[in-house]
Amino acid sequence: MTIDVLAEDLQPDDLLEFSTERGTQILRLTLVERRTNGIKFEGRNHEGQLNSSGMKYGQLARCVRP
Repeated sequence: MTIDVLAEDLQPDDLLEFSTERGTQILRLTLVERRTNGIKFEGRNHEGQLNSSGMKYGQLARCVRP
């Protein structure tokens, strides 16, 4: 099941559905930093590749929940 949460509600270990140039991936978040201008996050996909990006406060993030 996927749910939409606010970017500021993201936590480490959340599964985030993340779109990249190579398509949509599921990332297990390893780092979530709250900064002045938004949220920075890092996570690994199912292949173990590290991805990082960010979102503005108030933006919706799509999380995968069991």
